[in-house]
This record gives sequence, structure tokens and C-alpha cells, in this order.
Amino acid sequence: MALGERLLLCVGAAQATLGRWRGNRLSGCEVFASDEEGLRRFAAALASQRRLPVQALVDAVEEDYRTEMLPHAGGGERAAMVQRRLRQLYRTSPYNAAVLQGRDGEQRRDDRYLFAALTNAELFLPWAEVIEEARLPFAGLYLLPLVMPSLAERLGVDRAPTLVITATASGLRQTFIENGQLRVSRLTPLVRNAVDADAADRNDIAVLVEEVGNTRLYLEALKLRGRDDPLSVTLVDIDDSLGRAVAALEHQGNNIHCERVNAATLAQKLPLSVQMLADTPDALALTLLGQRSPTVNLAPAAAMRRFQVLSTQRSLYAAAGVIGVAGIGFALANVWQHRQFTAQAESQRLETTRWQEKYVAVTRQFPQVPAPLETLQRTVDAARLIAGQTRTPERAFAIVSAALDRQPEIGLRRLSWRHGESLAGSDAPSSGGARPATGASPGGRVESIAIDAEINGFAGDLRAAIASIEGLAQRLREDPHVQSVVIARLPLNLNPASSLSGNTQERTEQGSGSTFRLVVQLRRAST
Repeated sequence: MALGERLLLCVGAAQATLGRWRGNRLSGCEVFASDEEGLRRFAAALASQRRLPVQALVDAVEEDYRTEMLPHAGGGERAAMVQRRLRQLYRTSPYNAAVLQGRDGEQRRDDRYLFAALTNAELFLPWAEVIEEARLPFAGLYLLPLVMPSLAERLGVDRAPTLVITATASGLRQTFIENGQLRVSRLTPLVRNAVDADAADRNDIAVLVEEVGNTRLYLEALKLRGRDDPLSVTLVDIDDSLGRAVAALEHQGNNIHCERVNAATLAQKLPLSVQMLADTPDALALTLLGQRSPTVNLAPAAAMRRFQVLSTQRSLYAAAGVIGVAGIGFALANVWQHRQFTAQAESQRLETTRWQEKYVAVTRQFPQVPAPLETLQRTVDAARLIAGQTRTPERAFAIVSAALDRQPEIGLRRLSWRHGESLAGSDAPSSGGARPATGASPGGRVESIAIDAEINGFAGDLRAAIASIEGLAQRLREDPHVQSVVIARLPLNLNPASSLSGNTQERTEQGSGSTFRLVVQLRRAST
């Protein structure tokens, strides 16, 4: 969560510095002594702040840093293991934390943790009580060396093993940084007993050279650097009083390379003025804290309760703001779309009116009609209905033609087509084996055709003639468009109920006894 505007506090053994972070810059630093009067003034300063979060740095000798390897784990197992180790290391102080810095390169691939703690909780407790009484949200407590990797990154010395030396209100701070991570840090209080400034500066340089030598031995003891390994030293000189320290450090040998950074260079790298550095050396650490909060937060969860509530409120307000902005945007889009649709509808209405006016102007030029428009419309509808119900003999003729093509011995004499009452009703079947099939309901309109034909070259073979006629009737029945086929008349009347007449010795003309009639009823055509 981005904290935005907040209060930044740096607490040392002798004093505390309070600054306000606003607009990505530190402003209004005020120093308070570590006594009752200083705490009273600090309480008065907090009383005028309106629920601003407070972040604190502690710059004291009573600090502890340990790098340990723990078995690789994840999730709840990792958290439980780290908390158990913190309780074992720091039983008496509530201000402790751990951060995962990477994994070991050996076969087990253990996790490497940095454990840090403020071993003297009494140093910060009076200031914490004032913050609690002011009911300000406490956002976190950090050890001052934890912001030094950020300074090394700004100065471009965060990759190579570097000893960063800075002067703070509590003394001389030495922080060893490797691969952008804090490994160890030491604080040496400086006591200025000399009367004049030159003697004090010479004393500070002597103390600096001696402490760098002690730190070199300490790194060798921790196996972080070898005796002959080169050591880079970055000397942050905020008041331009350590100009001769570079030569003094390199003169000591031990493969030391020293680089000095003055206040002007810091002002270019950081949003910090030279005047503010001159007023209080803690302004450097507070600026680094304001730009980036360290990941190792020593504050217990109970002390950060108000801050958690504030964070939740801000998250809800932010979510409500996003929803509100989205709602306003959606509403504006709807208004814009409504206006577009309204303008489009108005344009279409005007266009319709214009065409209607043109239509009226054109119709006024039409000649007078003999009947009203409604009557003409009904007449046209009736004509269309009649046209849709008309039938032509084309389909029936095609069916008969296809059947006759397959029987050339049958010759067509006459063809009658009707759309209305069936032709089958006017002719009785000539044999008992043929019966008319039902087509439509009584009184319905059906399509039927009567076929009058003869057997070509008939020589008196009635059996063969009847077989040809039955074959033609069967072919017609097989057509899917045919409803029924009735043999209305055969060349010979096979009805046993009919009477015989004539003389068998009389000779008839060729072909006169070979005529027959078929009545075909078609299915209703699909529309």
C-alpha cells in the first residue's frame, strides 16, 4: 500500500528527529531530546497531526543482525519455523523480524534468512507510548541500517561488496552491503571533546580509520571477507569534514579502496537539500525511508492495529472511488448514447416526414381512379388468391407421358383433365377387381385425368391386351404424385353380371375391340 503523506521518526539514544513526508520530499524536521521535556514537546507535535501514519527508524548500538540457514519450506511451515527461531533468538524484545534473502548454492539448497532485532526495547518504548496516546496509526519500526541498501543503489555501489559509512546523530554508522543486501552493521558513538573544530575533525578521522580496521577484522571473523580480499569503502561526507579521511584510509593499506560522496552529490541523487543535511544528519536516513520502506518491519502486530484499520479504510475508499468513477463513466456513456439515439431517431423522423410529403405530392398528380384505394387493394388480394389456387394440366400430362413412353404398344386416343369433381365418378369400373380409391373429402376439389387409349396392332389376344393395360395402371400407381388409378373400361367386359349379345361368326374390324379407359386421380400439390 502506498502510504502517501506521513510522519517519519528517527530515534537515537540521545535524541529523536521527526519529519513530515509530503509530495515525495521530506519537510519540517524537528529534533527532540530523550528526556521528559523532549517527550512532552514530541507529544505536542503529534497532537496537531490528523491521523497521519507514523514510521520510525532506530539508530542505536543495541541492535542485532544474524544471517542463518534454515531448511527450505513453504507456506505455513515456513512462517512457523521462522517465528520459532525468532522466539529462540530474541526472548526479551518484542521488536524483531526476519526476511528471506535467497537460497544456498549447496546440495541442500537451504533458505538464507536475515534475522534483525532491537535488543533494547526500552530505547523506543517512551516514543511508542506517546504515539499510542496520540492515537496515530503506527505503520512500522525499522533499524536504520535497513535503509542503507537503498542509498548504495542510488550511489551505484550496491553490487560489489561495499562498506558504506555515514555520520548520523548517534555516531558513525558502518554498513556492509553485498549484492544489494545488508549483511552486518556497526554504530560507533562519536564524542567531541576537543575545543577547536580542527582538533575535533582530526579526532573524528582517527576514530574513523580505527573503526574501519575493527570492522575489517569483524568481517574476517564472520568469514564475509578474507584478510587479503579488497574492500570498497563509500564515505558519505554530509558536512564536508572528512576530506582527509580518504587518504588516511587508503594509507592504512589492507587493500582498501575509498570513495567520498559529499553533500552536493547527495542532493543530486536524492530529493534532499544541502541545508537540511546541515541542520540534521538524520535527514538522510528519513529521506531514504520515505522513498522506500524496508521489508524487515520490527513492529509487532498489536502496535500496528490502527494502521491496519486505516489501510482497510483506504482500500475501501479506493475501491469505492474506482466503482464511483466507473459508474460515472458508465452513466456518461449512457447519456452520450441516449443523445446519439435521440438524434438518430429525430433524423429518421424528419426523413420519414420528407418522404411522406413527397409521396403526397406525387399522388396528387395521379389521375382519378374508378374505385377507392381500399377496393382496389381487396381486388388485387382476391386476384392473388385465385392465382394461387389455379391448376394447369402440365404435371398430369408429364406423369402420363412418362408411363406411356415405357409401353409403346399402347396408343393414346384421347386425354381429359379436370380440376374439381373427380372424373372417376362418371365411369364405372369394367371389372370387379378394380376399385376407385378415395382422393379428397366429399365435395373437395381434386385433380384427375381420364386416359382413352388402344392396343396398337391388336389381333384378338385379349389376355395380352389386359396385361398391358394392368401394367400401365401399375406404373401410374408407382408415381409418388398419383393418389389412385381406376380402370374404367377394358376391351372386354369381364363383369359376370352383364349379358351376352352379338354373333361370334361376325368379323369385327381390326383394332375396334382394343380400346380402354383409365381414370387417374393426383395427390394435392404442395404449396
